[in-house]
Amino acid sequence: MNNSGETFIMKQNKIIGLILLIVPSLFLIFYSYLLLFTHWDIVLIKTTLVVIVGILMTVLVWMGYTMASAPPDK
Repeated sequence: MNNSGETFIMKQNKIIGLILLIVPSLFLIFYSYLLLFTHWDIVLIKTTLVVIVGILMTVLVWMGYTMASAPPDK
């Protein structure tokens, strides 16, 4: 790959890195504001817990399905 291709990839990685730096930071500020300074605190906590438990259960279901549908050992 020539030098300009490597430079493009480096610039693209830096842009992605900046997005990953800025977006979660803004989300944390917004989430904290909603949690601490509005009347949405209980709804926000409940929603967060449902999402976390849902993700964990989805991973466990996927692991169970993968183990149950795997071909037998030889």
